[in-house]
Amino acid sequence: MTLISSIFILLFVALVVGELLNRFGVPSVVGELLTGLVLGPAILGIVKPNQVYSGISEVALFFIVLLIGVEATTDSLRKNYKQALVLSATSFMIPVAAMYFVSTMIFGLDNIQSIVISVSIGVPSISIISVILKNFGMMKIRAGHLILASVVITDILAFAIASIVSDPKAIYYEVPGIAVFLILFFLLDMEIRKHSSAVVELFKKLHATERGEKIIFGSIILSGLIISSIFEIIGITYVLGAFFAGIIISDVVVGEELQGILTRTLSRINDSFFIPIFFAIAGLNSVLPPSGTIYLMIGLIAVDIVIAVPLDFFYGRAIFQHIRAKTGTGILGGRGAVGVIIATVALSSGIISKNLYSAAVFATVIISVILPPLVKKEDISIPEGARESFYY
Repeated sequence: MTLISSIFILLFVALVVGELLNRFGVPSVVGELLTGLVLGPAILGIVKPNQVYSGISEVALFFIVLLIGVEATTDSLRKNYKQALVLSATSFMIPVAAMYFVSTMIFGLDNIQSIVISVSIGVPSISIISVILKNFGMMKIRAGHLILASVVITDILAFAIASIVSDPKAIYYEVPGIAVFLILFFLLDMEIRKHSSAVVELFKKLHATERGEKIIFGSIILSGLIISSIFEIIGITYVLGAFFAGIIISDVVVGEELQGILTRTLSRINDSFFIPIFFAIAGLNSVLPPSGTIYLMIGLIAVDIVIAVPLDFFYGRAIFQHIRAKTGTGILGGRGAVGVIIATVALSSGIISKNLYSAAVFATVIISVILPPLVKKEDISIPEGARESFYY
């Protein structure tokens, strides 16, 4: 089978299955992962993974994470970081610590494997959660921004952990490197915001020229590639670089109109090609795990749900306005891009086996099937006149 034919089959089936499942309240990423699993060596063997697919997957991953960063502005962090930190602890840090303990003490995994698989299974995915928030109009209320801010914090932690565990000896320069980068990043962001009107006006003038939009889009992609390359040079995964490259792009930098065009363009490309093909290829790399790994997977899923759900529910009752705590808990249960990305990076680095990788992918699918359907539109109350901004 030729490359074009196999990509056509993967993409077509992933889009169809993903859309069908989405109509039943199941995130489309589940269908895309299942597509690769069924068509790949694990079941039918119609399409087999190879280095070309790995290259396509890396390019797709860059654009997926770049958009995740664009959707996660620094405003979400600055205005909600205190409560968001606690929410990150209830939805991610505490459950992951418990999964790490179970995977090492009961199932006998080594420390690095335990960290990777616990983080992969336990990390909420901003790509799915941001879509849920938008679909239910929750970016008009503070609860939506609290959830988004907590997931941004969680994903930064998860990406950083994944990068460090890929080379434990590098912790001595990677952790300070990340800290220095974050300080410089927020200082740059503050400086840009001080001169926001001038920056936005510059982009508006450039956008008004004949080839302005092409130059702007090209510059943004090049900036993402440069930052990603810098991260790789100092030993940190390019995924984190793409994320930060995206997060600095906001309406105070390029203007509300241009950011809308950028987000819509990247969303359409990602939704129609990069996201389904990335997850279909991720499914291709999966194998049906043996019984021992299945027990591990089920055990970690149980630990995650039993610990995260009550903690998110009770803390959500205290901080969420305009939504019921059950719905907030369901949203935070969204799994997908980030977990699979971390598992993929770990697999390609030789940190985990295909069996553990498959356990992480299967667990992502299962949790995404169980928790997000708890979200009910009738549990959300959007105040009249609320806009797509912070609501207080």
